[in-house]
Amino acid sequence: MADPRIAAVLDRFKAAQKGRDTWESHWQSLARVFRPRRADFTTSPVPGERRADDLYDSAPMQARRQLSSTIGGILKPKEQRWFSLKPDDEDLAEADDVETWLKTVEDRVWNAIYSRSARFLAESGAVDDDLVTFGTGILWIGTNRAANRLSFRAMPLRDAYLLVNADRQIDTIFLRLKLTARQAAQRYGAERLPKDVKEALEGRDAQPDKTFEFLWTVMPREDRDPRRRDNRNLPFASLVIDKDGEHVVNESGFHEFPFATPRWDIASGEVYGRSPAMLALPDANSLQAMGKTILKAGQKAVDPPYWATRDGLMGVPRLVPGGLTYVDGDTVRAFGGRPPIGTLFDRAHIPLGREMQNDIREQVFRAFFRDILRLPVDRPGMTATEILERRREFLEVIGPVFGQLEADYIGVIPERVFGIMLRAGALPPPPEVLQGREVRFEYQSPVARARQQADAANVARFFELMTPAIGLDPSVADNFNFDEISRDLGRSLSFKADWLRPREEVAQLRQQRAQAQALAQSLNAAQQAADVARSAGEASQEMGGVPL
Repeated sequence: MADPRIAAVLDRFKAAQKGRDTWESHWQSLARVFRPRRADFTTSPVPGERRADDLYDSAPMQARRQLSSTIGGILKPKEQRWFSLKPDDEDLAEADDVETWLKTVEDRVWNAIYSRSARFLAESGAVDDDLVTFGTGILWIGTNRAANRLSFRAMPLRDAYLLVNADRQIDTIFLRLKLTARQAAQRYGAERLPKDVKEALEGRDAQPDKTFEFLWTVMPREDRDPRRRDNRNLPFASLVIDKDGEHVVNESGFHEFPFATPRWDIASGEVYGRSPAMLALPDANSLQAMGKTILKAGQKAVDPPYWATRDGLMGVPRLVPGGLTYVDGDTVRAFGGRPPIGTLFDRAHIPLGREMQNDIREQVFRAFFRDILRLPVDRPGMTATEILERRREFLEVIGPVFGQLEADYIGVIPERVFGIMLRAGALPPPPEVLQGREVRFEYQSPVARARQQADAANVARFFELMTPAIGLDPSVADNFNFDEISRDLGRSLSFKADWLRPREEVAQLRQQRAQAQALAQSLNAAQQAADVARSAGEASQEMGGVPL
């Protein structure tokens, strides 16, 4: 009897396939110009085949690479913490034990993400490339087969089919997997494999490296029992079936949707995103045509075509450097002394072609935000006001670009990693005050970081202006809570947790300092009293020797 789950999955898969033909032809056109090695949406190139022989200008690929690298550097810089963990009740974060636990968890999640074995930078970089080229990227966030470390993997858009929920958020994904018989056995176990795969693995004419196709589905589980904690009752179902749709090869589940699915820009009613490359595609195609034309013109200018009279040459013309060609003397005299061989007149205007080509290149780079995706650099001689103004302009331009990416991409990663590590026991137990409470990750966006730096600069500027007033009247400083100012500035400038002493330790230091000062004052007062008493005694003795 056929498994009803398979029929339901295949019906939804067909719905996801429907209407993707237009996208695939569009993606193929984009990949051909901007990312040739991914030009396999409508064709099946042979591995190792050259895919850029018909390209004459690499500017589109350079523009795509620059934007992809910039996105990675701004969204997830390795040298700067780009997320923070906070309790829902932010007042709890003021407690020293809570703050220490939050920072410890942040550190462990950070180290796990950037562990070399997790391959986060390499795989997320491939997602960034897909994002700026095709408008949609897919990043798997999970563990390795041994479940002892994190694993990130960029999933090819060619093999992915997406569906959205009522909130237009992607919550269902279908992935076509091509695995050898040996790989399938390693992943799912030989006993669960279809008959043809088993024969390739163990049969008389075994072919363990023969490739087979499977369909992997991850989607919300509608019929789960939340009281049960087994993997078949988790919020998201995972089902792997064979290509023919007859066997369930693997069934499991996830606590969270295990994919980050960023989309650059979403048009109304569309599932897949639109990219900067789509805007630049007409100009990119023009560049290839112009590059071919200018290349031909340059070849003709450097090595122009020749003309010759058939009866004026003695043999074949020798056009190599130093070549000697014999001509008929009578023909030369008949031409009034002119040789019966020469170059065709060339009217090619190569400088004009190069100027037009450079204009189109600039259009392509602008489509990839080359000018605005760089944080303004402070030039020597710039005033603080000019620096702040440039940062403010930068924030106004760059802010809307990253809102969508924060929600669907970079903000998802620490939450998923935190869940994996918490269930694996890789995080310390929370303080008692946090038991049973929710915590959340906040993404420290480049816009927020730039705004914090601008705020810090404003504070520095403010106190620079207030210093003369405080010098004239020190009581003016009573208006400011310097403890909170120093801590807020430390957070704004990404100070490490152990760079700021806990509040309790600060209070103890101040108490000890106050006690030491009080003791010193008491000793000083006692010394002064002793000095006064001694002086008075000496004065009395002197007065006793004076006659009245």
